[in-house]
Amino acid sequence: MVPSGAFRTVHFLVRRGPRRQPRVPRRFTRSPLRLVCIAAFALLGSACSLEAPYRAPQWSAAASAPFMSAERAPVAQQPLPDDWWRLYQDPVLDDLIQQALEQNRDLAVAVARLARSQAVLNEATAARLPETQLALGGNYGKQSADQIVAAARRESADTRWAYAPSLAVSYEVDLWGRVRHLVEASQADADAMQAATDAVRVAVVASTTDAYMHVCAYGEQIDVANRSLGIAQRLVDLTTRQRNRGLVSDLEVTRASGFLDETRATLPTLEGKRRAALFELAVLLGRPPGEFPQAAGQCRLAPVLNAPFPVGDGAALLRRRPDLREAERKLAAADARVGVARADLYPSIVLGGSVNFLSTTGSLASLGDQYAVAWGVGPLISWRFPNMAVSRARLAQAKAGNTEALAQFERNVLTALKETEQALTFYGAQWERQRALQAARANDARAFHLAELNYQAGALDFLDVLDAERSLVAGDAALAVSTEALASDQIAVFKALGGGWQH
Repeated sequence: MVPSGAFRTVHFLVRRGPRRQPRVPRRFTRSPLRLVCIAAFALLGSACSLEAPYRAPQWSAAASAPFMSAERAPVAQQPLPDDWWRLYQDPVLDDLIQQALEQNRDLAVAVARLARSQAVLNEATAARLPETQLALGGNYGKQSADQIVAAARRESADTRWAYAPSLAVSYEVDLWGRVRHLVEASQADADAMQAATDAVRVAVVASTTDAYMHVCAYGEQIDVANRSLGIAQRLVDLTTRQRNRGLVSDLEVTRASGFLDETRATLPTLEGKRRAALFELAVLLGRPPGEFPQAAGQCRLAPVLNAPFPVGDGAALLRRRPDLREAERKLAAADARVGVARADLYPSIVLGGSVNFLSTTGSLASLGDQYAVAWGVGPLISWRFPNMAVSRARLAQAKAGNTEALAQFERNVLTALKETEQALTFYGAQWERQRALQAARANDARAFHLAELNYQAGALDFLDVLDAERSLVAGDAALAVSTEALASDQIAVFKALGGGWQH
């Protein structure tokens, strides 16, 4: 059985005698015209479709409302800018993002897949055109026609060359929209791959920004740890001198030495994390890990937005996130494949024609001989009837796939809203913690200043001054860690909002 809906080349061979031609009844002399009329009617009917036009699903009003968590986070309801990283006003970061969008290997893979999907779409679109095949064959030996003539004459046929060029044309009449739905499915698949590529851009921009923020934040924490290490060393020196004078016991020296070792132990971990962040940044830029940008390696303070930034609302989020657009396009492709499967339940018609030029003398000059031309035109109708179990099973599979795609789209919408609300919640909580740590650091700074004044007045021992300075440095360390977390939470908000793919 020939598969339903496949392109078929139909060959009709008409052999003509040497001179006399069979007499054709008059009522059949216009059969080619009738075939043309049949083909015209078939083409007029090719615009039919068994499926209703696809319509994208609509989300509820609750999904389009402003974000609930935006009330507790320092954000604005204004539209999110496409190049959100420029809100940090950091030229080094801007340059890193530009390099990542040009050189990132994950993005290069996504672009290659997009090019492949476009080629698949072009292949599917070509199904709307007639399929043609031109062939030219030749063989040397005793030909069948010569053998028949030689046998009649009681002779032996000569060996010679024979040539047989041919041209075949076939066209599938898209009566039930099978070809059209195939093209629509391929177009939707290509659109989905474009959205997937945009989603990779969002991830690359967010990951590059996050890696740069970590490099800067770890640099700040290393500086704070070095200051704390200096205080710890001064504390050890002071307690050692006091013990030598008999003012303090060995316990105080041991405690001070333990604090020094504890402070020194934090440095290797911070330096290792900073190098790892630099390696991550280099790979994001499409470079080997050791070739990280020197400008990023010099950053010692993470840029953080200290003012409310725009986030938009739910409706803008659902329009902007590429993964939602990808899920919707996959749903459109699944819907189109239902139309393809349904069209297979009905007969398919392929119009075909062929022309064969036969060599009668062994030379190419004889190809123009009117008695060496064989041609034929006509339709081919195929139908999986009465056993349609396979076609119905495929239709059931396509419907199940469509239902699955719809459920995945609805799940992705809910996930996008959840991720955004969670990111805003974490950012709002970290923002409040940052404000509290800043207030605590201000109190530590005031306490250290008062301790210095009292020491100069002789009211306090220098050990109390060092203790106040140690509290100040501990506050700086906690604030630096909080700054790193706040920067990451801000980036998580931007990533959840789906910004950055427009460029």
